[in-house]
Amino acid sequence: MTLNMNTVILAHEFNVFLDFSWRDWSASIIAGSIFSVGAMRSSLLQPTAIFTNYLSLLLWLIPYVYFLNLSNQITGVEEDVINKPDRPIPSGKVTLAGAKVRWVITLAAFLALALMQPSLLPETICWISTVAFLCLSAAGNHWFGKNCVGMTAGTVALLNGSWKAVAPPTAQSERYVVAIAIWVGLLAHIQDLRDIKGDAAVGRKTFPIVFGDERSRWIITFLLLPLAVVVLWVGGILQIAPVTMVGAHIILGWRIMQMKGSQFDHKTYMIYTYIFCLQLALTSCRGLGVKTILEPVFGALKYIAPGDFPC
Repeated sequence: MTLNMNTVILAHEFNVFLDFSWRDWSASIIAGSIFSVGAMRSSLLQPTAIFTNYLSLLLWLIPYVYFLNLSNQITGVEEDVINKPDRPIPSGKVTLAGAKVRWVITLAAFLALALMQPSLLPETICWISTVAFLCLSAAGNHWFGKNCVGMTAGTVALLNGSWKAVAPPTAQSERYVVAIAIWVGLLAHIQDLRDIKGDAAVGRKTFPIVFGDERSRWIITFLLLPLAVVVLWVGGILQIAPVTMVGAHIILGWRIMQMKGSQFDHKTYMIYTYIFCLQLALTSCRGLGVKTILEPVFGALKYIAPGDFPC
């Protein structure tokens, strides 16, 4: 009976974790796992040791994303009622008090894992500080602090941690981390196009609220997107598969300008996260002839670009 009860509790908590975090897996657990492949390829460890290190990374990535989700949703209930009413707290699946208990447990587990693997302590502290900045400070509600500072710093923590958990960092891996983190910070404003109503209600100063929806789309598409591509070129990432990467950014810009509305903007944001994962895959597989292998991705993105998504 006790075993059955424990199984039921674990299954319930796993479902709660999914409800809180599923939107962010492509930008956290999946992204970190993809980038760790490059660390595996650079490592001289035996396969069993690499597998063990990856399991340690996975255990770190789970509280990484859960801590963010709990922090963001505990402090953002009013916004979620408007923008994302299906989330656990506004939908009533989880009480605010219950979310706070899970927050304390997740933070404790996150810190404990870092203490058990001290090489990840800097990234853990960086991420906790970044989440606090985003959720508790006025600067974290402004477009520059939220995206250019917070998202950039968070990406550095994610990618550095994902590599270091498996193998020591290299000069090339650190170059990739910096380039991709800047890319993320430049284009993270895409996520705010879908959330204007809720963000305005809680007083956030996001990019589309400050500059206006239409003007923001022009700035992102014709200024920030080209600048982001230049950053990838400087970081040595664009050269791996230039046609795929340039094509993906053109399609992203086309969607920003043409496919408007919260549902379409959410799909555009998800494509942005897929491009993020694609970059990580390219860096992890550099030298394996992936330029030829991944060129069909451009065709796939072109197919889905017109917005034929189920909404």
